[in-house]
Amino acid sequence: MKHTLNVLTLTALAAAASAQTAPASGLNYNTVGVSRSAQANTVAIQHTLGTTNFLVGFESHSADAKSSEPQISVGYIFRNLTNGIDATVSFAQAEWEYSVYTVGLRRALNEVYAGLEISAGYASTLKSERIATFGHAGASSVGESAYSVELAYNVNKTFQVAVGLVKFNGADWNPEFYEARQTVFSVRAAF
Repeated sequence: MKHTLNVLTLTALAAAASAQTAPASGLNYNTVGVSRSAQANTVAIQHTLGTTNFLVGFESHSADAKSSEPQISVGYIFRNLTNGIDATVSFAQAEWEYSVYTVGLRRALNEVYAGLEISAGYASTLKSERIATFGHAGASSVGESAYSVELAYNVNKTFQVAVGLVKFNGADWNPEFYEARQTVFSVRAAF
């Protein structure tokens, strides 16, 4: 049943891809980055497939030297959906055990300050499982769903620095290791 849902999601993404005709927003999705939140690090790579709007990603999260929780994702970018906002819909296979579905919004704020970007997102599992990491924001807590917001600055065409806030919901918190809210600091390089 779990694999059937993944196939249905891919089919829906492909149908949406054929219907999209909006021009590109100019935001770069081909990045490799490192994030730090609480006492954990996350390394994430994402890349668009050729000239399409399909996005694939890999993320490895480590709360300490003994644990690593890989996550593979696939999604679709709706470029310039409205007012320069890109929307990304994706699903990830987290920790090889369960699927996490995400929706993200991202927009360049060049009219405010050149190189500035803002993004917001939501992630959830289909049942009461816990999200250990949260995609592009790189948070390291756990919950059944999560919200994020991030402000990023493109130092140049290659490097980006960002600060974000992630709020996790629906988990039994262990304050020694996990926090319901986390500030996330990220550095990314475009390729």
